[in-house]
Amino acid sequence: MQFVFMSDRSINRGGKKQLTNRYQLDQEMSPDEPSATDKLTTGVPQEQVEEHTGARRRRIFTQVVMVLGASLGHVGLAIVAAWPNPAVPDMRQHNTTIYGTPIVLTTWQIDMLGSIVAIGNLPGTLLWGWLVATIGRKTAMMLLVLPYTLAWCLVALAVNPTMLLAGRVVHGICIGATFVSASTYVIELPDTSIRGAVATIPNVGLSLGFIITPSLGLVLRWYEIAFVGLAIIVAHTIVMAFLPESPSFLAIKGQEKKAKQILLKLRGPSANVDEELQTLCEENKEKAKEPLVKVLQEPIIQRSVGIVVTLFFVQNFCGLMVFSVNMTRIFLEAGSTMSEHVASILVFLVQAAGTILACIYLDRFGRRICLVFSLAVMTICLVTMGVYHYFQDATMFETDSIVKNITGVVTNDDMDERSAPTSYYTWVPLLCLMVYMFTSSCGAGPVPALLNAEYFPTAVRAQLSGLCMVLGSMLNFAALQLFTPMQVALTTAGLYWFYAAISIFGIFFTLICVRETKGKAVG
Repeated sequence: MQFVFMSDRSINRGGKKQLTNRYQLDQEMSPDEPSATDKLTTGVPQEQVEEHTGARRRRIFTQVVMVLGASLGHVGLAIVAAWPNPAVPDMRQHNTTIYGTPIVLTTWQIDMLGSIVAIGNLPGTLLWGWLVATIGRKTAMMLLVLPYTLAWCLVALAVNPTMLLAGRVVHGICIGATFVSASTYVIELPDTSIRGAVATIPNVGLSLGFIITPSLGLVLRWYEIAFVGLAIIVAHTIVMAFLPESPSFLAIKGQEKKAKQILLKLRGPSANVDEELQTLCEENKEKAKEPLVKVLQEPIIQRSVGIVVTLFFVQNFCGLMVFSVNMTRIFLEAGSTMSEHVASILVFLVQAAGTILACIYLDRFGRRICLVFSLAVMTICLVTMGVYHYFQDATMFETDSIVKNITGVVTNDDMDERSAPTSYYTWVPLLCLMVYMFTSSCGAGPVPALLNAEYFPTAVRAQLSGLCMVLGSMLNFAALQLFTPMQVALTTAGLYWFYAAISIFGIFFTLICVRETKGKAVG
């Protein structure tokens, strides 16, 4: 799925030979002469494609509006992912369904509310990866309304845990389908110079959804939230009906006239896109004819898949996905004196601020630097959280031992007193999680998904990106389902230190293996 956005008004291109020749030409030319990259990526010499600042701003604004419309689906996706945050406390306090009948979930089933979506991710990613490559990015995204409707109806009308978990499995199909279709569409629209910033807009949608979900939990029951999530997806479908198809998809499907019309709107009327359209069609049609198994045998593809999957591993096992799904539960276990719903909203607000910041700095500092900085700060937060829980657990154990030796029993008053030494520091979990989520949204959150779209050729981007997401979904399932068992085996402190160790591994892996795509015409 390597994809080439030609300069400021470029289009995507695949093909290894042409890229190699381009770099060789760049090396042979003098610094004062327009580079071969400029000539190839614009189609004409650079001085012939000047455009006024106002015209360029209008073009960029058009691209941003298109991506914002496509990113509305990520708001609905975030409500799906974060739904357990308000739902679990509500079920514990008011364990009734929409019909007023009781519903009781075991601890194992509560964990499954978050982790079982990964099972649905697998068929959702594979099926929509095929649809994206076959019927188009836009149409595939509009079809998302079907599984979302089924999933939310199963959840809202659930009368027992089985029906609820079935709805969550279909939710997983929605998540995988949304990611693979939207990421492919979004990466194919913007100019190279702003690709990182614009491609991060869906993460802003995710952050907005993460804020909306616990906020809804303050005023709505768990089954009522389902109707809000469904309404957002319906709105997304309506918006997508007014957006154009990806010009890259149209080009490789032989619809060059439509592709050219859309490209001229995106890149400006001064851009000569005829040659690039022809090259794109020729190169990617050849690539599209190759079986996926043969494409996977190419060393550069194998390396790219390995890098992306490893980053997904780090993303899941550094605690990011666990915190996103179980935020309220984590605050309850940390003994926070603030309402868990309010605390979750504050954390997700900070995360949204970090995501907006990432739109600015991903193209300024690059993917590698943002990822390393993000993981470094996350490591500090995780170590601090581990230390807090270590002393909290040690204090509780010591108090219990003393009281048992004196009275033989531990009363409720004793349980309240034993947390007194750490009660003065209950702000620590909130502060650590706010900093953690802020910095994660600047790197560890958006970068793996961004590279998953940037690393692969156009003709097979959806398939290879979907393959990586399938493997990432398996890692996501493991991280969420192992949360409670690892917490029991390692203690809460040990679990956070384990997450910190994975973050440190991620830092070294990024420095050694991850290749930068900032400002580059990838593909």
